[in-house]
Amino acid sequence: MNEQEFAKKIAQTLNAGISRMDDAQLARLHAAREKALRAYVEPVPVLGLATVSGRMLDPAAWIRKPIFWVPILALAASIAVYQWNEAQDPLYDEVGELDAKLLTGELP
Repeated sequence: MNEQEFAKKIAQTLNAGISRMDDAQLARLHAAREKALRAYVEPVPVLGLATVSGRMLDPAAWIRKPIFWVPILALAASIAVYQWNEAQDPLYDEVGELDAKLLTGELP
């Protein structure tokens, strides 16, 4: 059985159940179908290598996902820890001054 035949059997089964639904349920079903059709975005080829949903290329959709913020927060935390460690190192300034004096010839 191929996809077309399978889809036809599913559609027939779903359509058979419609005759037993009342008007309120049919109206909700129709509204849900319309909403789904409006939300559908045509798949987009990316660099000719892969096809992704059109929503994947929407920056607003990425910003709302927590996984988007994880690398940014990790980078910010790494920079903050590095800066804090540098500020806590008491030899950092002394070594820098010693290097400067050696390079300028102020030390024998």
